[in-house]
Amino acid sequence: MITYLIMFSTAAIMYPGGSDNVPTAQEGYSFFHNFLCDTNNEYTYSGLKNNGKLLANLAHIVLSFTMMSFFYVMPNIFERRNRNTKLIKILGVLSMAIFTFMYQEELHDLVVTLVGIFASMAFVPIFIELVKFKNKPFKTLTYIVFVMSICLYLGFETKVGIYYMPFLQKFVFLVDATLVIWTSLLLIQRDRSKAQLI
Repeated sequence: MITYLIMFSTAAIMYPGGSDNVPTAQEGYSFFHNFLCDTNNEYTYSGLKNNGKLLANLAHIVLSFTMMSFFYVMPNIFERRNRNTKLIKILGVLSMAIFTFMYQEELHDLVVTLVGIFASMAFVPIFIELVKFKNKPFKTLTYIVFVMSICLYLGFETKVGIYYMPFLQKFVFLVDATLVIWTSLLLIQRDRSKAQLI
């Protein structure tokens, strides 16, 4: 996650400017008007060459593998391995494997749709397992992540409130990252507890 943030931030600094909201802007990457994936475009909305494209593409691939890893280990926070934990792993990793191709401009919209479908399917068994999960704050954050992600997804698909989507996307990313980090800490804590028992 840290590697992605460093790579993306560098690519954003190299972005010449221009967004769907303000196509002619040339002041560089806009936190409020540019989507994260705008840095993956070869040319900006204002027609300028984007020299940060390659780095942004590599950053996106790093993020994709990070999220595939997340969905692979995430089921381990639950006490028992069952059909739901297998589905979380399979559907989650599949959705993030598809997400890898979002950096390609010609596939972007199709990938968004497919990721939305498969990631939503992955959350169904997550919700089933969370019923028995004792950490209430973690459960609450997971529900918030899902609701916010669905709102962002529907906004992109329907274009309702699209003007505000770039800012919302970054806020949702921050909340998602919090869930990823928290999950990792829970798994580390569990592994240490097991090690002490041994």
